[in-house]
Amino acid sequence: MSDRAPKKNKLVFKGDKEPKKKKRKHRATEKEEREAAITRDQVWVRADSLDDLVGPLFITHPSDPPICFTVDDNDRFLAYPLPDLDEANPEPTIMQQVFVGSRIVGTTSAYSFKSANGKYISSDKIGVVACDSEAIGGQEEWKPTITESGIAFESVHGKFLMIDEIAGGGLSIRADADHVGFCESFRVYCQSRFKYKPKTKKKASDDTGTELENFKKFQSWEPTKVHETLDDRRAIKKAKAEGRLAETLLDRREKVKADRYCK
Repeated sequence: MSDRAPKKNKLVFKGDKEPKKKKRKHRATEKEEREAAITRDQVWVRADSLDDLVGPLFITHPSDPPICFTVDDNDRFLAYPLPDLDEANPEPTIMQQVFVGSRIVGTTSAYSFKSANGKYISSDKIGVVACDSEAIGGQEEWKPTITESGIAFESVHGKFLMIDEIAGGGLSIRADADHVGFCESFRVYCQSRFKYKPKTKKKASDDTGTELENFKKFQSWEPTKVHETLDDRRAIKKAKAEGRLAETLLDRREKVKADRYCK
């Protein structure tokens, strides 16, 4: 006779319906999640601060028709026509429409802009703009300024970059404007992963709060209760004004035996 115990099964009666098997939802694989994150990072968003101008940029202007900056294989700096900019955030279609912005070393307000061909945008004294400089000099420096309509770019000669209408309905790019207006305000887009994200500042606590935190952290009795009178708060305020705050707080912790390490 076998020593194995009989296998226990659920009782099934005639006429019982078979339970439906629940379909398990498969989680996205790591590869799919990684691809989704890359797609989110490559979305082009509006640059609204000077810190957003570091990295790949797509520089446009809401002229009629709307244009974007681009270069050809011969490093010619051109105004390329675009669809309506008000429908959605536009995106570059070729690499020649992407420029890389960099802050000039040693400054906080001067930037340079390099094309996909490795050349820099420059402007001479009479306002002729080109993109064929292989190194950064004075004429390759630009000072961006945030305006109500977008971003204006001031050259080293004190003139602003602008879109100029020429004969025949064409548009050209110059840098000889004295003031900022519609023609001098550009819409700049950057990739979301390069958009500046300010660091959250920790809320600074006052000195009384710091003392309460020390009490709760080090006291050996009633961890959630701290005895503090009006006279105590006045003494702490007076010590702070006289420059004896640290000494006063130490004496107080020793007096009330709130700090197990303070003897």
